[in-house]
Amino acid sequence: MPALPLPGAPVRAVLVIYEPPADESGAAGRERDRVTLHFNPERVSLGKQAHWDRSAPSNAPAGSPQFVFSQPRTMTLDVFLDAPGSRGGVESEAEKLLGCCTPAAQNAATDTASAPWVRLEWGRGRSTGFLALVTQASVTYTRFAGDGTPLRAECSLALEEIGARTPRQNPTSGGDGPVGTHRLVAGDTLAGVAWRTYGDATCWRAVARANEVDDPDRIPVGTVLVLPVLDAMTNTPAAGGGGQW
Repeated sequence: MPALPLPGAPVRAVLVIYEPPADESGAAGRERDRVTLHFNPERVSLGKQAHWDRSAPSNAPAGSPQFVFSQPRTMTLDVFLDAPGSRGGVESEAEKLLGCCTPAAQNAATDTASAPWVRLEWGRGRSTGFLALVTQASVTYTRFAGDGTPLRAECSLALEEIGARTPRQNPTSGGDGPVGTHRLVAGDTLAGVAWRTYGDATCWRAVARANEVDDPDRIPVGTVLVLPVLDAMTNTPAAGGGGQW
């Protein structure tokens, strides 16, 4: 579990890459990889389109618009990668971004190839935190080491939401009982579980306290975590909880 930033320090944006669903549940598979952005995006563009029907008989005025359906949310962002003096350069991270456009596995439900799913995790932001497919990725290398290793890259990503549901809001105190439970699978982290549950990866501390977790890096696969209702102001369990977190 990475250390939390100091108070006032910027939260680093991360593109989390998941395996596509392995069954008919429609839930993302295990976390495959993550790309921690070297610099947070300066601009993120969101889009949403609805379709309305105004059809009417030819001899009648246009009818009132009738809602038909809405398109999935879209998002575009620029990613700047920079690794001056690094032997590995930025090629590995750039290849991960490009790889998001490549079919990753056979979907067990449909027996067809499916690309990995992704999610942009960025602190408390929720409007950008939806599961998506990468529909376009481009990489422009702008600086190289003497041996040709790319040291700097300007990347552009276009994402399309998997579904069209409204992003989940933070559960707050006043509910009855926990939000739910989650059984850990390989690749899970407390920060990832907190993001999917509360829309805020920093809530992992509250999950750790509620489950009396002493070391978040040593939770066995298969452990069932209780996901508590959080106090809206403090992001702490509304009642109870233990552990050192």
